[in-house]
Amino acid sequence: MNVEAKLAGITCLSLHGRGPKRAFLFEPHRLALPCWGLVRVEQPAVLVTFDRHFDLVPPALPPADGLDVLSLDAHARHALDPRNVDHVLAAMEAGLVSHAIVVARSQPLGAFTEDTYVDRRGRRHELLRVPNLTTVALDFGRASAHPHAAHAQRLLASGPTLLDFDVDCFTTPCDADPLVPLPWPKDVIRDFLHLGERAFWDAVLLRCVGLTVALEPLHCGGVVAGHRLFADAAHVVFEELLGASVP
Repeated sequence: MNVEAKLAGITCLSLHGRGPKRAFLFEPHRLALPCWGLVRVEQPAVLVTFDRHFDLVPPALPPADGLDVLSLDAHARHALDPRNVDHVLAAMEAGLVSHAIVVARSQPLGAFTEDTYVDRRGRRHELLRVPNLTTVALDFGRASAHPHAAHAQRLLASGPTLLDFDVDCFTTPCDADPLVPLPWPKDVIRDFLHLGERAFWDAVLLRCVGLTVALEPLHCGGVVAGHRLFADAAHVVFEELLGASVP
């Protein structure tokens, strides 16, 4: 039995389009950790992650550096925070992620707020945190670009990349009840991702080794609403962005 078959609740896909050739679907976002281990290459990758939450809480039990995939899977399931808020910094501790461009809008309790995270081995990891892609993607690579774009360009040029989505990034809390998330339609998802900014997306996808997608339906309005949102988001991400078939 291969390693992928032992990862319960993780769907592994082969992609034939622009960018990553492997994709992984799962529910709790912390299961991204073993998936990033599956596509580990010669150096840690720059993570580009889209989420409704800045999942930058330092792990109470950081994984050891260099763990194999099954050990990463066990650590994600049993040692990381069940709120799914510490897997990004855990991946840095594990030697899987070098730096991160984090596109999110809300701050979980205990989130790390500095621009540089120093792991237990003294390695420095840059964190570029933005609420959307407006300052990062517009005029990317041009002298007129916002400093965020220049920062992102430098990070993306430093190594391979990982592209990551939590589908709840495509929701907004309802004004009448903040606990009820409102899913976005395709056109809003498309605009949010700035698909027309080819220079930015070319830089993200040029050396992208893997795509991870967390479904987390409870953050998307429930199982039915979450799967409907995933269908819309998958059309934009897989077909329009990557030029691949929708899973």
